[in-house]
Amino acid sequence: MLHNFAGNVEMYGILDSIASGPIEARSSPYSTMVGVGMSMEGIEQNPVVYDLMSEMAFQHNKVDVKKWLPQYSVRRYGHLVPSIQDAWDVLYHTVYNCTDGANDKNRDVIVAFPDVDPSAILVLPEGSNRHGNLDSSVDRLQDATFDRPHLWYPTSEVISALKLFIAGGDQLSSSNTYRYDLVDLTRQALAKYSNELFFRIVKAYQLHDVQTMASLSQEFLELVNDIDTLLACHEGFLLGPWLQSAKQLARSEEEEKQYEWNARTQITMWFDNTEEEASLLRDYVLEWTLGRLLLSSSCNILEVLERKFGEWIQISIE
Repeated sequence: MLHNFAGNVEMYGILDSIASGPIEARSSPYSTMVGVGMSMEGIEQNPVVYDLMSEMAFQHNKVDVKKWLPQYSVRRYGHLVPSIQDAWDVLYHTVYNCTDGANDKNRDVIVAFPDVDPSAILVLPEGSNRHGNLDSSVDRLQDATFDRPHLWYPTSEVISALKLFIAGGDQLSSSNTYRYDLVDLTRQALAKYSNELFFRIVKAYQLHDVQTMASLSQEFLELVNDIDTLLACHEGFLLGPWLQSAKQLARSEEEEKQYEWNARTQITMWFDNTEEEASLLRDYVLEWTLGRLLLSSSCNILEVLERKFGEWIQISIE
């Protein structure tokens, strides 16, 4: 199973395929299968996907995911909480039911270079059915690399799941795995909202609506800071523990530097960069602030040019 690309993290999976694929492959009359394996490019994300895939090595029959998930949530959090089980049912039919044929690579605008092309953002109609299926979803994949925000479910459904997760907080607040999943689910909801917000900013820019663009841009910057604060609530999303886990494997000072470099580049750009800069969310806010100022300036310049052109036309007519 190749589930993650380049360490780009977002909640994503196809649980039904995982629960049936290995069994179907093994039972095929032309099968030469001897086992199952995982070759992810990034680890420590989407635990439910790797839990189920690991279990498939010991299964002789397809797994009924709808029955498996309630047992999984009890194992993961240590308690049976009805609202949490309801939340997982929603996630099973949305986040973990990606059937649009696209391999997932997180390209939400919150973690991408700013772009003023609104066609780069795909917006899923909220009128989609309960399970988030779209008949035209495959037609909307504009290229094989899919280097644009990926949305395959109604965002309102995931927000409903988040509310159910929060409702179980009183019973599970001491569970580290619950807190991790709560932070991750909140991050997922906010990241997808950032795409919608950015689309509105671009439309305001195209309409030369400086006031609306400035207001929405400020909201976007606040959203980036909110997500940064959110991720600081759990060590699973902090930079320090990530770097330390890499450095502690080193057997020399030189190895320690190399391992830290590897860890830093994997979660930023993953190529050889000679500049000493970190692509962290707070730094991204500064870049985006500059971009907002440039957009606002260009809108103001266009307004002046259009006004001067109108005055010139009027003089010419007279």
